Amino acid sequence: MPRDSRLHRIVESALGVALLAALTAGATPGKGLASNAPSGKRYPLGRPGELKARLLEEPRDAKSPAWAIEYAGLAEVERLDPPARAAERLWAARIGLATAGPKSADWKRLRAIAAPLEGAPLDSIPIKRAAQGLTRIGVVVPLSGRYERYGKTFVNGIRLAAEEHNREWEPALRLILHDSEGDPLVGAKKARWLLKDHGVSILVGELFTANTAPLAAATQVIGALLLSPSATNERLATLGEGVFQLHLGVSAAAGALAGQLAGEHPKGTAALLIASTAEDSTRALVVAEACGRAGIGIVGIEKIPEGTADATKAIGALRAKRPKALILLAPARIVGVVAPQLPSAWPGVHVYGFDDLDPEGLNREARDALEGATLFLSDYALAGAVRDSFVVHYQRAHAEAPTRMAVRGYLAGLAVARGIEGGAATTSMLREALRAQVYETDEGRSLRALRPVVPAFAERLVIRGGRAVDPNSP
Repeated sequence: MPRDSRLHRIVESALGVALLAALTAGATPGKGLASNAPSGKRYPLGRPGELKARLLEEPRDAKSPAWAIEYAGLAEVERLDPPARAAERLWAARIGLATAGPKSADWKRLRAIAAPLEGAPLDSIPIKRAAQGLTRIGVVVPLSGRYERYGKTFVNGIRLAAEEHNREWEPALRLILHDSEGDPLVGAKKARWLLKDHGVSILVGELFTANTAPLAAATQVIGALLLSPSATNERLATLGEGVFQLHLGVSAAAGALAGQLAGEHPKGTAALLIASTAEDSTRALVVAEACGRAGIGIVGIEKIPEGTADATKAIGALRAKRPKALILLAPARIVGVVAPQLPSAWPGVHVYGFDDLDPEGLNREARDALEGATLFLSDYALAGAVRDSFVVHYQRAHAEAPTRMAVRGYLAGLAVARGIEGGAATTSMLREALRAQVYETDEGRSLRALRPVVPAFAERLVIRGGRAVDPNSP
């Protein structure tokens, strides 16, 4: 918006004097606010989130005029960009005026807030977003077609997270679902409906990177937020500061692998057998650093060039260093060549790795050779009591075990819910709350990849009978 626009002049000049006086006159911030709602639920932490929740859920309460005056005068509201600030203040003033007596001091102060804004050229989108806060979450995923199963189980997961929030917290969250049909053009159209017609501030979707980019671009045009549950392209983050990804990167997976090694071989050692590609060299460095932090020493690294048919020399060199385990990092095509040579070159070695060890993509000889190997997937698995509770509630609701996409849906919903529960009352506040959830690594920051807000780690599987299975399964 141009600096000399009418709206900017109103907010920066008129409100700077007359409105500020109206906001502060007779206001007593911080007094008379309980931590629990009449329903027995909890309000968000912090004054902005609590007041916003009160005005959304109890607009006809006798105290709403005082709440509206206090909310409009908060420093957090003052720091919003001009359109959002004006919309929030006008919305709050209208809520308060609906209850305030026309002769009361509150009514006069609320009129002083609303009057300079009533004639301002405010776009309808900020007004819609102010009127519903962060209570509506737009979800755009495939609910029909080839990827219907993924989309529906994702929705089942995010719905459980919203239901958990709604049982204990105000304001209540509502999911608005739209079917992308797995088509990026359809998804983009549905996103525009949600952002413009429904006025949502938060979009969650899509499941694939190519389909996610149009959603990310649409949200950033109007300053909304996008949370991508499974896209992995780092370029998405360049579309705007409000784009976040629920992405489990190499750093997180390496930490899980190192932690498992440390648990099985305290203060032990490991060797790295890797493909001679830039990607695998980078992965090896991240894994080595994670192992070091976990107290696992890396005693040797050998590289397998593309096209190598005989890896026994490299395997033998690592075996001679007598490590407790072998970490194999290579594309599936190279794993298919190297793995069958392990039983003769290094009998009984315990192999660790990532998705590339998944036997589904390997030949039979490689699958047999990797019997007992441990692999960590780029998918989250819940842990501890959270896992047990989630599985029980999911199975009760859907009569089946949760899928990996259901877990991603649950974690995506929790990320948003925790931000709101922590006090986020507007889009910009939620953006800052989500930033605090980002992995504190270069990879995490470049992707804006969110850490799970509950115990969840890279999914661990073991190879048994040529299949990757849960190590805790019978």
